[in-house]
Amino acid sequence: MRKFFHFILSHSIFIALCAAGLSFQTLQLLSVPVNFYLLAVIFFATLCGYNAYWIVSRFSFNSQQSLRSFLFKNQSLIFVLLVAFTGLLFCMTKVHLVMYNIGITFILLILYAVPVMPFKKLHFTRKAGFVKTVLLAFTWAIVTILIPLQISMPEMSRAAQLIFINRFLFMLMLCIIFDKRDAAVDKIRGLQSLATDIRPRLLHYLIAFIFICYTIVTVNLLKYQVAPSQVAALVATGLVTLAVYIISLQKRGYLFYYFLVDGLMFLSAMLTWIVGAI
Repeated sequence: MRKFFHFILSHSIFIALCAAGLSFQTLQLLSVPVNFYLLAVIFFATLCGYNAYWIVSRFSFNSQQSLRSFLFKNQSLIFVLLVAFTGLLFCMTKVHLVMYNIGITFILLILYAVPVMPFKKLHFTRKAGFVKTVLLAFTWAIVTILIPLQISMPEMSRAAQLIFINRFLFMLMLCIIFDKRDAAVDKIRGLQSLATDIRPRLLHYLIAFIFICYTIVTVNLLKYQVAPSQVAALVATGLVTLAVYIISLQKRGYLFYYFLVDGLMFLSAMLTWIVGAI
């Protein structure tokens, strides 16, 4: 059972479920009918994206390995990637996707992966710093807002815009928590992020500022017929995220980040679903 749980986390299956959960939350908050094939597209796409990223990253930072040895050691990642890609193709035949959003997401994911690609001419991008962190949070907002709504950014209603900003700020807090964990390794590898570019005290202030903005945006959702109980659930998730950031200031293990921190996404979706069902 423990090995199965580790497999779910290490092969990004859990975080793909979180992406589908946040997409479901978007539809629920805006009272949009749920298309489960569309949620499956988001699940499989996230699974593909993360496993592809881990494969490229591992190959880039273990370039002394032979290709055959590398493929053998990472066969489970490759297997999950192939299964996810197959599932993605199947589900895409069941829905009519707005390719505008898919195209933007694909470009953003490529840009995010550029610093870890095994090409020396691209290593200057490792100095991108805060751009990497902001880019990932923005990509998550697009994947879990625009794709489930199947609209382009200019077509978003005022409520959808606020939820987009809310999601971006929430994901930005989560990304910073991970960046802080990876700061030491990133410095060794020559990678930069918000956590490597900003001194710890300033990072604390930044998190506090993001949380305040997140709360203000969330409360403003009350003006657009989002239920008070759901707004309260979103604020509660923000408070929990802030608490998790404080706890992360001490050295924490694998489960803390890949289950608890990533699980905050699932918690947010679950809380708004529970209060919405009452």
